[in-house]
Amino acid sequence: MRPVSLTYSGTVGAPIDRVFALITDPARMPEWLPSCRAVTPAPKLTGKGDGRRVDAEIEIIEYTPPHNYGWVEIRRRKGSRTYIHLQFQGGATKITMKYVWEPAGLRAWLLGQFYRRRDVHRMFDSLLQNLRKVLTR
Repeated sequence: MRPVSLTYSGTVGAPIDRVFALITDPARMPEWLPSCRAVTPAPKLTGKGDGRRVDAEIEIIEYTPPHNYGWVEIRRRKGSRTYIHLQFQGGATKITMKYVWEPAGLRAWLLGQFYRRRDVHRMFDSLLQNLRKVLTR
C-alpha cells in the first residue's frame, strides 16, 4: 500500500528559536503534545511486559535546528512518521506538521481513511493550541 500523507499548518506568536527549543526538549513534550503524559528514556526491551501502559515509543529521525524536527513511532502505530517544519514569519513562527502513515493492508487503509484523518487533524489543532498557551506564559 502507498503511504498516506496529511499536512496541516498554523502560526504561533513566538520566535522560531523559542518554538524549536520547546518542541525538541523531551522533558517539556507533555506540555504541548496531545495525550503525552510523560517522557522517559526507553529501557532495554526484554519482550516481557512490566505492567505499564506504553502508548508510543518514538525515535528521532530528523533534527535540523531551528527548522525541522521529526520522529518515527516504533510501538503502537509502527512506522508512522511525524515531521514538524518551522518557518520565520515576522515576529511569529509558521508551523507545518506532516503526518505519514503506511497502512499494512487494504483493511488498515480503509479504516485509516476514516479514523486517522480525523484524529490527526484534531491532534494538530490541540498541539497548536498547547504551543500557543505554553509560549505565551
